[in-house]
Amino acid sequence: MKAETTTSVEDLLNELVGRAAGEVGLILFSLGIEDEFTDDQLSLELGIEINEIRKALFALYEIGMAEYVRKRDDETGWMEYYWRINYDKAVEVLKRELEKTVKKLREKIEAETSTIYYICPNMCVKVSYNDAMELNFECPRCGAMLDYLDCSRAVEKIEEEVRKIEEILRTLG
Repeated sequence: MKAETTTSVEDLLNELVGRAAGEVGLILFSLGIEDEFTDDQLSLELGIEINEIRKALFALYEIGMAEYVRKRDDETGWMEYYWRINYDKAVEVLKRELEKTVKKLREKIEAETSTIYYICPNMCVKVSYNDAMELNFECPRCGAMLDYLDCSRAVEKIEEEVRKIEEILRTLG
């Protein structure tokens, strides 16, 4: 593998967290908080809107990087969420997400290799051979003649991406 394609686990985790939970999620994850905390505490301490904190925490929860316990506040009677970020599960979550990505890429390869596509030269549409036949090989939007689309380069790039991810998965164990 080339040096420029090697990425640290920390970089991969940051990319995953950033994609899933955005900039606020990345900030929360990078704080390294080991204890339970409330969204309200973080909002006050960081000066970030509570709704942004909640949105990021729930996004982290969705991918398994955070968990929460609901407790009733004795004084107000309101339910409070006590959060914990699962740093110990981070690599496991990363592996699972990378495996999902590989599965989706393999499905994309299957779709690209099992169907013949035609494309409008003006990039209006990409259609299967059967759909192109029904359209008399004419773009339904602009009227241009549809061209055969050679997907082999796209498939090669997807296969290369699959190889890179599989290599990362091997290094993660």
